Amino acid sequence: MKKTIFLIAAFVFAAVISHAQTEKGNQTLGVDLGFGYTKNNGITISPIDNSGTSTSSKYTYFNIGPSYSYFIADKLDIGAQISYQCNNYNYPATAGGLEKQSSYTYGGNVFIRKYIMFKDKLGLRAGAYAGYSRADNKLTYNDLTSAYDQDTKQNGYDAGLRLDLVYYPSKHLGVAASFANLSYQHAKSDSGNQGSGSSDNLNFSFINNNLSLSLFYVFGGK
Repeated sequence: MKKTIFLIAAFVFAAVISHAQTEKGNQTLGVDLGFGYTKNNGITISPIDNSGTSTSSKYTYFNIGPSYSYFIADKLDIGAQISYQCNNYNYPATAGGLEKQSSYTYGGNVFIRKYIMFKDKLGLRAGAYAGYSRADNKLTYNDLTSAYDQDTKQNGYDAGLRLDLVYYPSKHLGVAASFANLSYQHAKSDSGNQGSGSSDNLNFSFINNNLSLSLFYVFGGK
């Protein structure tokens, strides 16, 4: 009898802990971080004299932004996020005169997310989001072709579905990693006297090359 009571108590305790961080009334305050780096090296052979030239290209990606959410029900939160993102491509000298491509983006979104917890600390969260972004995209060519330099301003509107892996190492601390993302974006661009345009993009990523992490602090609730 004592053993049965003990097992029931242990089960109830585990059930409480498993959603303590995601129960109604809790709030989270965090920061999203993303980083990616790729470097390629190679040799270009001239068809005229078969001479070789060493070439290299680099790509760097960085993203940072604060976020806030509130649990309107157990394992269901709503919130908002703002972000800054930087992308830089450095091309080899033989890439058609193009030396560098850079993009700087500011944006924000609102979201709603459902949590599915396994045991007491590990789980998944999935939800929908919608947002706005403002980007400055630049193309920089070498001195001989600098007339092709371009500076484009872009306004984007996006929406999508996202899946994250969530881990709680302690009662008040959580970590999430981006697992999959399905998104649609409509964007309008203006390159000044070089023209303007619009685009519609549908993308799906699954454990992509960039590392995207969210660190957050859990507070409030009971």
